[in-house]
Amino acid sequence: MEETPNPENPLCFDLPKLLKRGGTASLQVDWDLEDVSTTYSEAHHLTGELRAEASGDKVVVSGELNLGWGGPCRRCLETTRGVDDLAVSEIYETDSTDGETFEIPQNQILDLRLMLQELILLALPLTPLCSHDCRGPIPEEYPAGSPGGQSVEQDIDPPIDPRWEALGALTFEENESH
Repeated sequence: MEETPNPENPLCFDLPKLLKRGGTASLQVDWDLEDVSTTYSEAHHLTGELRAEASGDKVVVSGELNLGWGGPCRRCLETTRGVDDLAVSEIYETDSTDGETFEIPQNQILDLRLMLQELILLALPLTPLCSHDCRGPIPEEYPAGSPGGQSVEQDIDPPIDPRWEALGALTFEENESH
C-alpha cells in the first residue's frame, strides 16, 4: 500500500500516479474543521484513514472516520459534544451521475474536501441531545417523556385546544344500507 501521494495537501491524491498504477493509496485524515455547520450543530474535528483504489476510469474512496461535533442540547440548551462514526464509500468517475457519484477533476489532483464536507453535513445531528434523560431547563413545566417509557402523567389526556373543542360535539349518523 502506497502512502499519501500528495504531502503538500493532506486531503488530496495525485491522480496520474493513482490511475497509472491502478493501485491503492492511503490517507491519514486529521482535519480541524472550520465553517462546517448546520443550524444547531457544528463540526470540530475529523480523524481516521481513507483508501483510494483506482479501477479503470473510476476511483473508489472508502474508510472509517470519527467526527467530533458540538452544539446546544435541544432540551436544556447547554453545550453538548459528541463523536460519531462516519463511514465513507464514494465513487469518482469521468461521467458522474448527479447526486450519486463525484466527478473526477480535470486537473491532476483529487481533492477530497468537498466530498468530506458533504458527508459531514449529512452526519451532523439535526437536534443534539446532551443525554437521553435530560429533563430540560424547567422539567416541571415542560416534561420530557421518553417515547418508550410510561409515566403517570401520560395516562391523563392533555387539555383540548379551545379552538378545536367544537369538533368534539360533532356526531355522524351511520348509514346501514351499504
